[in-house]
Amino acid sequence: MSVAAAAINAKKREKKIPDWQITTDYVETCNCDFGCPCNFNGFPTYGFCRAIVLFHIKDGLYGETNLKGLDVVYVGNWPKAIHQGDGTLQIYVSKRADEKQRDALVNIMHGQAKGSGPFALFAATLKYILEPQFVDVKAKIDGKKSSFSVPGVIDVQVDSFKNPVTGVETDTRITVPTGFIWKEAMSCYTKKMRIVSPNLTFDESGKNAFFVPDLSFKGP
Repeated sequence: MSVAAAAINAKKREKKIPDWQITTDYVETCNCDFGCPCNFNGFPTYGFCRAIVLFHIKDGLYGETNLKGLDVVYVGNWPKAIHQGDGTLQIYVSKRADEKQRDALVNIMHGQAKGSGPFALFAATLKYILEPQFVDVKAKIDGKKSSFSVPGVIDVQVDSFKNPVTGVETDTRITVPTGFIWKEAMSCYTKKMRIVSPNLTFDESGKNAFFVPDLSFKGP
């Protein structure tokens, strides 16, 4: 067999990435000051990045696999700015997901399914990708007062900013027209943001958070 023919056959054997899309309520929390300067100059407030993000999937397909109603918590830790690499990733997937759904969500979140959003881009910045955990993920979506948890491991609760004089909730938003995750997000803060696990343990409560409803990603 010629080298060219062998290359063609090898390419045929590659696992084809199916068309996929997810629409999710998105809750992002990190260790930066409010607003997160990474959105403006790429560098975190304290020189390193810790993030716990909820993808509450309202609708989604990976090929013919339905992803509607599933939750994924994405935990990332980078010793410097994200683009400077050496990061660690741990994902927690709803234990309700069946085998096909689990494979689909792992492929998306680990960046193997390519597509839009942060997944493939962030994958290139990771040094360690830990084994995905299939667990009980509890999520309460309530805009800038949303919360989510993995019992005994993760506890996140966000809240809105309030006018210090009147006590009225403020409508604070950040718009990033060229953003690759979101274009506009509701700005809030973390009342709780903590994880305790064998590989990742930190508490960054009282820092930055965003809520974005109906955020969509697709691929490949």
